[in-house]
Amino acid sequence: MQTRLLTALLFLSLTLICSLVSAADFAPPPGWGQPAALPQVNGQGHVTFKHGGTDLTLPLNQITIDTSQPDMFIVSLKYVDAKQENKLDLTFTSMPKLGKDDPRLISGFVVTTKDHGVSKASANKTKCDLTIAGLTAQAVSGALSCKAMTDMSAEQAAPDVTDLKFDGNLKTQ
Repeated sequence: MQTRLLTALLFLSLTLICSLVSAADFAPPPGWGQPAALPQVNGQGHVTFKHGGTDLTLPLNQITIDTSQPDMFIVSLKYVDAKQENKLDLTFTSMPKLGKDDPRLISGFVVTTKDHGVSKASANKTKCDLTIAGLTAQAVSGALSCKAMTDMSAEQAAPDVTDLKFDGNLKTQ
């Protein structure tokens, strides 16, 4: 019984070692470990903000303004630099016809910067003040400030995002 077990373990060990040795001979494909290419820019605009006290400005990469629900706008904005080291994603809904009672719900807000890592808005933890300066089916602008941001786990504190001013316009087809 011991001989069979020893033989099986020896065979398994040799298989693993040979697999690792043969895998070491192959180089990874080009671009391995690099971020995926950004999609083609579909709008114009930029965002300025402070992340952990550091001033940043990023260009708009993607904008979506969904008006398929009556009297509701669902806005999604993605700002990112060319090296993809600094990113800001913001998604919110607005019902402008409600006037001062517009709930302006933030359903997603994540900032990633080279200097301060990831900060995200987490339900019941993060306090955000969103002001919408302008919103149409083709353009959006506004301001945002969030305190008590968290890391991706929503458990640990992360740097706040303040003094954020954003704008975006869909490119005309």
